[in-house]
Amino acid sequence: MPHVFLSDLTCQERRERYARVRYVFTDLDGTMMGPGSCVLKNAAGEPSLDFVSVLVELARAGIEVIPCSGRNRSMLHEDTRVLGLNSYIGEMGGLIMLDREHNEWEYFTADMPYDPADSRTPHEVIEAAGVCEEFVGRWPGMLEFHNDMSVGYKYREVTVGLRGEVDDAVAQAILDESGLPLDWVSNGYLTYISAPTTLALPEGVRGRAFNIQPRGLGKGRAISRFCERRGIDPAETLSIGDASSDFLMADATAQFILVENGLKDPGAEAFLAGHDNACIAHGRTIDAWSGAMRTVLDAVRGA
Repeated sequence: MPHVFLSDLTCQERRERYARVRYVFTDLDGTMMGPGSCVLKNAAGEPSLDFVSVLVELARAGIEVIPCSGRNRSMLHEDTRVLGLNSYIGEMGGLIMLDREHNEWEYFTADMPYDPADSRTPHEVIEAAGVCEEFVGRWPGMLEFHNDMSVGYKYREVTVGLRGEVDDAVAQAILDESGLPLDWVSNGYLTYISAPTTLALPEGVRGRAFNIQPRGLGKGRAISRFCERRGIDPAETLSIGDASSDFLMADATAQFILVENGLKDPGAEAFLAGHDNACIAHGRTIDAWSGAMRTVLDAVRGA
């Protein structure tokens, strides 16, 4: 089945797909964010205001942008404040911020039991199961806690972030013995490795970002929960991403857009073949995102 690019669609097809969109759930790294997470540069690293102008146009059109990311609360709180956004989904769905201005939020742990009255965060519940140090000790030089832009993994509240390269099946088997319903999830390839680091990956191995997280947790289920809490009609939703963790969003939203660099994901072909609501935006990261949002704006305006 050939790939369907936004540019392949007729004006009528674009209107049919996107005219009702009022909520955009978007991945950040590798999708909405460009080099170094700078929104004032294009994908080539050149100064550009294109993203900013598109974000303003979306706001004027009454389209809400909701970041849906593996980033933690402190990072997303600042990201959304600077970008003028009011809601977000963090830690791969584990933290749902419904209204940042009024601090209305909740932990979401999917199939892992969690008592909101517990004095511990879900992250601390997972730590108590004893799997965290076992992971790092088992693969020295190949796996370490992800330092969240040098903030430190301890600032996570629901998931445990790691980075490096290990066998996914072995990692999941360790979690299966932990006594908690947990998943080992890849969050895509690393674009760079920030310091400090203990990794010593072999030449040619890029490394990936990983999460230890409650079983069944994912961006798709978190979006469904978000829409339920906010009273949002799923027919008015669109999601956009670049990695396998983002593909889960497609089942929770009416439409999905894959930025073109996402075609490198090993699961992209199968995902696209199984999702008629998915299209591809030409370009890389922030350029593709901005172009896709202009297509949505045109459809909403009836262009």
